Amino acid sequence: MHFTKVFNRRVDVLYDQGRVMGRLSTIITAFLLLSVLAAPHGLSEETSDTNTSPTSIIISEILASPNGMMNNETCSNCYNATDWNGDGEYGKFSDQFIELHNPTASPINISNWVLDDIADGGSAPCQLARNTVIQPGGYVSVFINASRIELDYYDGDTVNLYDAEGTHIDALSYPAQDSWYGNSYIPLENGTVWKVRPPTPGYSQDESFGSAQNMIGCFGISDGGFVESMLLKGRVVTMNSINDVINDGHVLIRDGKISAVWGGQNIPQNVDLTGVPVVETNGTIYPGLIDTHNHMHYNHIPLWDFEVHTSVKSEEGGYSNRNQWKNNPNYKRDISWMKTFVQTASMWNMADQQMKYAEVMAVAGGVTSVQGSPSSNTDAWDSMLSRNIELYNFGGDGIHTKVTTLESEYQGNHIKSGNSSGSLNAWYLHLSEGVDEVSRAEFDVLVQNNLLVGELVVVHGTALTSAEFEKMGQAGADLAWSPLSNLLLYGDTTDVVAADQAGVRISLAPDWGPSGSKNVLHELKIADMWNTNNLNSYFSDYELATMVTKNPALASNWHNFVGTINAGLYADLVVMDTFHQDPYRNLIEAIDADVRLTIVNGQPVYGDVDLMSELKGDDWELVEGPGFNKAVDVTDRSITEGTQSWASILADMEMAMELNPDDIASTWSSSTDSYSSMQGNVLNNIFTTGDTRHFGIITGSTHANTHISLTQLEDYYAIPMENGERTGVNVVLEPQENTGGSTTVPVDDTLPSDDMNESDNTDSTGDSGRDSECPPNCILGEDVEDASSEDSGLFGPKSLLVFLVIVLLVAIGLLTRTTEEDEEVDADQTVMIEKEWQDEQKQFVPELPPLAPPPSAEEE
Repeated sequence: MHFTKVFNRRVDVLYDQGRVMGRLSTIITAFLLLSVLAAPHGLSEETSDTNTSPTSIIISEILASPNGMMNNETCSNCYNATDWNGDGEYGKFSDQFIELHNPTASPINISNWVLDDIADGGSAPCQLARNTVIQPGGYVSVFINASRIELDYYDGDTVNLYDAEGTHIDALSYPAQDSWYGNSYIPLENGTVWKVRPPTPGYSQDESFGSAQNMIGCFGISDGGFVESMLLKGRVVTMNSINDVINDGHVLIRDGKISAVWGGQNIPQNVDLTGVPVVETNGTIYPGLIDTHNHMHYNHIPLWDFEVHTSVKSEEGGYSNRNQWKNNPNYKRDISWMKTFVQTASMWNMADQQMKYAEVMAVAGGVTSVQGSPSSNTDAWDSMLSRNIELYNFGGDGIHTKVTTLESEYQGNHIKSGNSSGSLNAWYLHLSEGVDEVSRAEFDVLVQNNLLVGELVVVHGTALTSAEFEKMGQAGADLAWSPLSNLLLYGDTTDVVAADQAGVRISLAPDWGPSGSKNVLHELKIADMWNTNNLNSYFSDYELATMVTKNPALASNWHNFVGTINAGLYADLVVMDTFHQDPYRNLIEAIDADVRLTIVNGQPVYGDVDLMSELKGDDWELVEGPGFNKAVDVTDRSITEGTQSWASILADMEMAMELNPDDIASTWSSSTDSYSSMQGNVLNNIFTTGDTRHFGIITGSTHANTHISLTQLEDYYAIPMENGERTGVNVVLEPQENTGGSTTVPVDDTLPSDDMNESDNTDSTGDSGRDSECPPNCILGEDVEDASSEDSGLFGPKSLLVFLVIVLLVAIGLLTRTTEEDEEVDADQTVMIEKEWQDEQKQFVPELPPLAPPPSAEEE
């Protein structure tokens, strides 16, 4: 693993052994101290050469399989478990530890040293707490709840120790399926390991304690590519209303949120742009797109090329309901097995790579939030790229999902109680997916069981009629519409006009890789075609755009956080090339090469190479497309498996989809006997542009083309381009009299950033305290100042006067104070160990799968 240099932040306690000083020397000392404070910053804080001591710290002990707690009617604590770190928990996810030892005769400062398991994989590395010194012959212990380093029983593992400069200091390895419950490993002089019992975390083998000693913290390491602030310039489409578009717009992003939005060259008075990078996007800025229905762990699988196998078909010749196509003879071979092979640990074991691949496919279309991600083993990808709607966001986790058929006996008490208490944000329910009466009747079960709640988001609803939509509208329920998947599977799609006329809010979603678009940007084209050809342009372009921005935010009760561009909301944004005068046609017709920048939580994650380089330096990798290149950042060594590169993810996923017998033989531990008919396939391409197989299946489906000719889809992508830029485009945006946009909302730093209710009392339009004659989307003249106004430097005349007054006051104070207050401070009063486990704010609560038992007790 490669490390950038981490500077030592050790702060020694200054001491003075002198007694009484003269007043003159006191004044001189005061002025010297003030001179130091006034000197330029940036000098090293190192005051000790302890880090240059011999690097002979060793990894002296590791415990991979601590005993778990078991109580039953015959015994209490049947396995003699010990709560080594005293946190009240027992077992692997609390009591695994790594011990370090100083065998030398000198103290060694290990501040900012790094612990890791296997290089370029496994758990994320962590940095040892500052001001940590191990005395001669001393020990320290680092537990999993501080380090997040999970030691692997099944594959064995290696613990590595690096100093603050990245130099490898020591390593300790143990073999696969070898560790015994309650036994720790210690190194032997011959380079092998030995099991000992009981463990001795933080103390020598000759000592005896009932719990760990000398526990220290180990903290996550920043990837170094964090962007604190930026100012985006371009056409801003706020999605507040159809006319709320700022041609000469500015969006200030600070600490993950939108700090201000304005138009024109005048900067709002309470906006400070000092040190803020200014990004000329030359594009159109939209709220990040939101996908309200997906199955992310299937999105490496390309469109399914199938024949309708049943005699009971829809009028168009497709399937009648969702239960039919799952029984297609090739469904397992082509879809479910391809998911199983990738996700299963004893097969390809690429669940993390697969989810990152799927999320790159999402952000490549400007998607900043997706529904339908796995709910377990999320550490390696949940905080990397797009948001995952069902997981923890904005300080809460109030969204539920039901994918399986709604059974008549299903009570859904958690939905009812969440609705009653107000803790339920949304319930995504697959309902009435099909075109027959069996599908429609699922809605009757919903009503009979009192589950038609306002937080309901009906996914598909293809079989529903105006009668059902009327009831949904009265309840305030939402609809997630997936037209391409509906057409490919059933030959028809949801009656969205009836839904809209009943007052049902509609969001647009791609469903999944095997029968849907690659992301909602491409699903917009299907919706646009259907709207134009089959609905007589019932929906306006603005209304189609709301289906991927504002509407899904409202459906999830996230409208106080994302979905529009307003000050105080989170900075989930997408920038598209500007090639159309109409901002909504610009979004609808945008294709892969037009995505300039995708920002999630204020961080650039994907986009054109020039913008990513401007904002992230070289902290990105190239994504090669057909005739264009993009940049993506998929690495973050502060999280599990955070060093997996895009190149390695792509190579791994391509290999997994090929199902090469030699690769299987060298990788799988599972038998292939049950999968004799397995067959390799191509990896679902990140981009729609140039994917001839994708277009071929869509246009070649007879039943999907019954009501519409889907060959029109290719016209959206048949655009003359040169190096990813549309040729012959010259959009000139008209100047606006009203500078428009949402006004600046001062940020109250006392509010917690993740408080779910923080925006409830915030006027997102920002007109609180303003002239009532000024509409919410204007900026008053007295609230702005010209960008070229007088420079307010740090050391202006007023600042210099204040500085001189402070110096005078300090000098007077020193002259009048008594020297009897001087005290000796012991030179050894440096804090030796910072005990992270005492800091409740940094307490780690693991959410990991249970540990399967290691070898039986007889092997001990």
